Amino acid sequence: MPPILLILFWFLVLAVALVILLKSAEYFVFIAELLGKKFKVPPFIIGATVVAFGTSLPELAVGISSILQDQPEIITGTVVGSNISNIFFITGIAIIISSGFFIHFKEHRIEFLLLIFSTLLGSYFLMDKAINIFEAIICLVLLAIYLVYVVGFTKNKPEENTPSEVFLNWEKYTLFGLSVFGVWLGAKYTIDAITSISSIMKLGNDVISQTVVALGTSLPELAVTAAAVRSKQFGIVLGNVIGSNIFNLLAVLAIPALVGAFSNHPFLIQDESLNVFGIPMMLLATGLLLLTSLFKKMPRSIGVLFLLLYLFFMVGSFMKINLKTLLEQLI
Repeated sequence: MPPILLILFWFLVLAVALVILLKSAEYFVFIAELLGKKFKVPPFIIGATVVAFGTSLPELAVGISSILQDQPEIITGTVVGSNISNIFFITGIAIIISSGFFIHFKEHRIEFLLLIFSTLLGSYFLMDKAINIFEAIICLVLLAIYLVYVVGFTKNKPEENTPSEVFLNWEKYTLFGLSVFGVWLGAKYTIDAITSISSIMKLGNDVISQTVVALGTSLPELAVTAAAVRSKQFGIVLGNVIGSNIFNLLAVLAIPALVGAFSNHPFLIQDESLNVFGIPMMLLATGLLLLTSLFKKMPRSIGVLFLLLYLFFMVGSFMKINLKTLLEQLI
């Protein structure tokens, strides 16, 4: 098949996958909200566990597949890129399209501290361009502690306009299960299509994983965010971002590392730009999210700033920018 026809074919696959992905995510967040209301679970907990982890399954699937193919750069690129995308792109869009978007830092300060600690810990583990079995176990233990805390100890005020009685039948439970599968299936073929197009166009794996693949795996978060913002479920948006980023750092890095350790596929990274651009940008994104949580009401200019920083990240990834060198030139 000629390259141009092959590219067109993968664009068709991409279009179909996106439709499946977006519709599945819409049903997913709808049923997740109903389940949360039925069992009187606060929206933040729904966002930080079921929604966040469900939409992060594509990253985990990509990670396990990548380590078994001895391409751990795809894992780190996807994790770093997805976390940056979740904050700068997903949260940025949420701030712009919503009215009155705000973050309750005081109510969620423990979750923020867990996110910051996970980001610092993951960055530290990646400094030597490897994740060993002991580091992987540490990450999974911290993830277990996070889940226990969120589910068992987080107390949140219920959102307004919550119906007193919610009825669920077997059809809705079936739809919920199908939506989970649809999110995973749509994201998988979205990634397959994007990486295939990029491969035909001769783009590097490390760059593609940090930009195109990371954006592809963040599309479920975007769909969930759009649906949640429309219904003013800001707790789900915030919980989704924080939960997804923590899950990426503590599970998407750790589980493939364990799989690699037991299958003789070591988690060793060759990507030179990771420590000079990717990780610094992830630290910047996390720090800015913390700073914006101090606003009583989020101005839309913050959303614009986030999107501009995301654009800089995308361009910088393709150009292999060294942030230290760039800052020295600017100063």
